Amino acid sequence: MNKTMKYLSMAALALVGAVVTSCSSDDELLQPTNPGKVITLSTTVNLDNGSGTRALTPEGVKTFAVGETMALRYMSTSGWKKAVSHALTISDITGGTSATFTFDLEDPVKTEPVSYVYPASMADEDGVIDFDLLSTQDGTLGTLAKDFDLAYYAGAWVGGNLPSVMLQNQLAILAIKFKDESGINDITDEITRMTLNDGTNIYTVTRDAAVGPIYVAIKPTLNANITVTATNSTKYYKKTLSNKTYETNKVYPVNWLVFNGKFSVGESKQVVFSPGNLQLDDVNSWKFADNQWECFGTSQSDNHRDLFGWGTGNNPNQTINSNDSYSSFTDWGNNTNLQSQLGTSWRTLTLAEWTYLFNTRTASTVNGTPNARYAKAKVNNVQGVILFPDTYTHPADVIAPVGINVAGNTGWNGNVYDATAWGKMESAGCVFLPAAGYRVGDSVYYVGENGYYWSSTAKDTRYAYYVDFNSNRLNADDYYFSRSYGCSVRLVRDVVAPKS
Repeated sequence: MNKTMKYLSMAALALVGAVVTSCSSDDELLQPTNPGKVITLSTTVNLDNGSGTRALTPEGVKTFAVGETMALRYMSTSGWKKAVSHALTISDITGGTSATFTFDLEDPVKTEPVSYVYPASMADEDGVIDFDLLSTQDGTLGTLAKDFDLAYYAGAWVGGNLPSVMLQNQLAILAIKFKDESGINDITDEITRMTLNDGTNIYTVTRDAAVGPIYVAIKPTLNANITVTATNSTKYYKKTLSNKTYETNKVYPVNWLVFNGKFSVGESKQVVFSPGNLQLDDVNSWKFADNQWECFGTSQSDNHRDLFGWGTGNNPNQTINSNDSYSSFTDWGNNTNLQSQLGTSWRTLTLAEWTYLFNTRTASTVNGTPNARYAKAKVNNVQGVILFPDTYTHPADVIAPVGINVAGNTGWNGNVYDATAWGKMESAGCVFLPAAGYRVGDSVYYVGENGYYWSSTAKDTRYAYYVDFNSNRLNADDYYFSRSYGCSVRLVRDVVAPKS
């Protein structure tokens, strides 16, 4: 029969200093007189706040709360086990920064190390830190402090006692506010969804619109390139941050300037583009490409697709080659599943709008070229077309583009931008259309060489218009593909207040 012993752990979270408590003697702990007797073990545990400020309350202090628990990983005679402490009661808490945790341990082997995970919600079923839990958060300080403010320790027993230790904080915390392009207006209260991608980890915040800041717990970063997207029901923002280092045990109040480049697609009509090509990444699971240069290429299947037959917003998996199956246009932006995941008001440009965008609109002067509308380029080693917004200032530390507004043979390599340089151009409002190729049935052609982007306008009962480009040409009004061919889709939203 397994022996059951109950161990008591005192945890103290204090900005400075430690709380000392008494311990039972080793003899009493190691030689219980009755198998199954509950033996109380007390220890002092401090949270290492270092020199940073842990803004887990408005005053920067983390205190214990009734109901909190801590996880303990230990070796028993039957293998590694996880124990979760009893929930704290008011009598367990002393001064807010000290608390007594009680564990029920089953035949512990005291020659093997133990580890603490606080709070217990951050431990998996084996008692190991589960960083994947950080992928979904609600942006509130209360939830972060309760569920995600991770501290950890691993070490040996002290005789027969659980060790008295200094817990080490494992995460950095961002307190994020968003401002519009003026740099003055705080728009954090508009944001209902935010995604932060550091190239390895993705953190998504879903919340009701509320006054900020938005709090996010993240794994520490070192010189990371970070992409941030933020949205409400009608707006979509994207920002790229370069070489960002966020250390453990620190809170970073950040104010990020976000805005979308605006593009005229007609007289007194402007749009903003989605932050990447449209992708179907699972059954009814829609997303925009994580980076503007990304495409699925030849990795296309029924439920992994970013090359769509014309007007298949209601049936994105359709691969029938008969044009009779594409007789009418259903905009992808009208798909109810897409709307629930990416918001409403997305739509596809018409032929007239694509043509105006490339050939007619008034825009800024870039590198001596007035009305700079587009340039062919290679971005992060992917070939495609850069669109310059109506109002644009090219970043001073990025090589200026050449071959602007040239549809003919300019090659791709005249403009080569790595992810860092592109991030600066993107933050200034540029859009990139990758040369993602086209699909016929299950076969994909010319990935990385040609780009084809659907319009919503039919040519006749067989054909529809699309944008077509490669190193030798750019046409905003091509129509030689059957509607059953799979082309790229880049959605837009109308700017509510047109430019003056």
